[in-house]
This record gives sequence, structure tokens and C-alpha cells, in this order.
Amino acid sequence: MKNLNLSLYLVASRGEKSDEAFLNCVKSAIEGGVSVVQLREKKLEAGEIFKLGLKLKRLCDALSVPLIINDRLDIALALDAAGVHLGQEDLPVGVARKILGEDKIIGLSLKNLAQMQAGADYLGCGALRASPTKKSEILLPGTLREICEKSPLPVVAIGGVDASVVASLRGLDLAGVAVVRAIMQAENPRAAALELKEAVRENLSPQ
Repeated sequence: MKNLNLSLYLVASRGEKSDEAFLNCVKSAIEGGVSVVQLREKKLEAGEIFKLGLKLKRLCDALSVPLIINDRLDIALALDAAGVHLGQEDLPVGVARKILGEDKIIGLSLKNLAQMQAGADYLGCGALRASPTKKSEILLPGTLREICEKSPLPVVAIGGVDASVVASLRGLDLAGVAVVRAIMQAENPRAAALELKEAVRENLSPQ
């Protein structure tokens, strides 16, 4: 298993921000304790994602934080990113693994253990509660607990996560939490990341 710190996983989208404001937000969040950054851009064309990804990868490399690309295996390859995060409707993990090789990170979103695919490095499970970025079916606490207990892979909880949600996860065998709005829309991303990092430290036992 790759040595990957998943404790505070930032899912970053540029949204209405300029590139500079977006990169400054991510930089502040990393300074506050973010351990992994995922670039998730659902609406941009490939060329735009690549240009933004180049800037973000330079930042992540300079701060020694792995950059994961959401869905787009082609962009992950073009950027030589640390890896890719796949959903159930994306390329199968086994196919992605053949293309990326053994050294790259592959994350997989799932809602139950029946959706497990061999070859992934970690699992993203949610949504924990409804949010503008995660409008899918809410994952019941019992289901999340079962996944955490039975999964052979590290599990990251996602979907509407803030410091109060982290506190409600106490006792679960989670490797960390994935956060979107609680950092990207925060007035002070560094302070928001620090608060979340402390909540993870107090309530979880991240790997």
C-alpha cells in the first residue's frame, strides 16, 4: 500500500474564482494542514483543465502534497499527477491501473461494498449529507460503518463535511475526510483547514 496521508483531503474546483485566487486558496489550505488535493472540474474543457492543472501541480509539488485528478485519466497522465479518482461510471479501476502503472494512486467512489473494484488504493464514501457539490443519495451511518469495518482499503468520508460532521464520525475507522465548500468557500481557507485538521485529530484515527 502506498504511503498516503488521507487525513484532510481537499476537493478543489475553481468555480467563479480567478486562477490566482483559486491557487492562493489551495495554498492557504495546504498551509493549514490539507494533505491531498484533488482537482475536480466537471464543466471545463480538457484544455482548460490541463492549463489549470499545470499551475496547481507546480504548487502541490512545491509544497510536497500529492495532486489527484477527478475522473480524467487523460489529464492525470498529461500532468504526470500523483493519480486519479474514479467514480462508478468512469473507466474500471483495473483498466486505469494498466494505463497508469503500479506507482500511481487510484481512488474509487462507492456507496456499498458490492461496488468495490480490485486495484484501487483508497475509497471515497458519501455523501454524508446533502450539499451543492454532492447531491447524490445520502449514505446511511450504518452503511459507512460497515464499509469502514470490512474494507481492506483506507476509507475517506465525503459530502457536506465540516468540523461538526467530523465530530459525528468519532469511532469510525476512517483514514480521513474529504472537504469541498468548508475550505474552498471559507473566508480564511488556512484557518478552516486548521480547524478541520484539529477535528480530525480529536475524533478520528487517520492512517
